[in-house]
Amino acid sequence: MINEYSFLFFCSPLFSFSRFTSGVEKETLVWIIIVLALLLCAVLGFELQRFLRRKKPKGFFNFFRTVKLDVVLEKDRLFRPQVLTMTIRNIGKNEADIDAPVLEFRKIWTTRKFKLNGVNGRQIYPMYIGSGKTHQLSIETSTFHQYDREVKTYYWARILVSDVEGRKWKSNKVKLRKSLVT
Repeated sequence: MINEYSFLFFCSPLFSFSRFTSGVEKETLVWIIIVLALLLCAVLGFELQRFLRRKKPKGFFNFFRTVKLDVVLEKDRLFRPQVLTMTIRNIGKNEADIDAPVLEFRKIWTTRKFKLNGVNGRQIYPMYIGSGKTHQLSIETSTFHQYDREVKTYYWARILVSDVEGRKWKSNKVKLRKSLVT
């Protein structure tokens, strides 16, 4: 009998007292509802504050600023390309400050991601791209094949780009080799 009441108590405090509420006045129930509503508002306010702090807004008008990027991935040959060329074109009116792009190799259910930091050991990201400007990067696939031999068996590749403020863009998928699926 005690286990049933403790189970009800842990599920919902109002249900555990429902047997004893026949003598409780309506004012008491209203106060319980008000207290629970205040707790719910406090939790929602805390979560909203955490969400807004994570976005790092830098002003009210920066929230409405749109950045339009066109991310294209090209290859040098039809199958098993040796060089992939990433082109990021800013087609919007506002400038963009992009982080290091991520090269994603994909099989049917598995993915492998590599962060592209720069060229010849030099860090070039984060990079500022003005309106109407383009950025092009040649990526040799043999570098990734030396690092992980499994990458040769992956079927598709694409580029994932994000800017400093958290917006994300994806490039087109490039077929690396034939499979039974493609």
